[in-house]
Amino acid sequence: MVDNTIPSKATVLVIEDDHPLRDLISLVLIHGLNCQVVTADNGIDGLALYAELRPQVIILDILLPQMNGLDFLRQLRQETPHGDCVIFVISGLGYREVVQQAIELGATDFLVKPFDIQVLAKRVAEVINNLPLSANSEKP
Repeated sequence: MVDNTIPSKATVLVIEDDHPLRDLISLVLIHGLNCQVVTADNGIDGLALYAELRPQVIILDILLPQMNGLDFLRQLRQETPHGDCVIFVISGLGYREVVQQAIELGATDFLVKPFDIQVLAKRVAEVINNLPLSANSEKP
């Protein structure tokens, strides 16, 4: 299991339409990393949640209804061109072109499904541990 000594909560937005996978990721982040997790099952809802909450981390699937992950990244890049969060893309589409396109659009990392949930948790923990204290502290 991942080290859960992170003293404060960071906000993670999980955009995944596979409910069991989304629930698993959420549980690991909440109980393993002490994160505040919000979820969406499509890119449109994900953009709205991002605008409202400004999470420090986004975990994003590519194949989503209404707005796919690549379109989400394009739209996010237009709204926040310098990016202010870390984006982990998770997808069964591990083709080099798709990975490259996601990275060019602002993704920080790309994990191909099926992936080891502990690898994702470790990478998210590394990001959270490197956030400025004000960015990952709980709001009163």
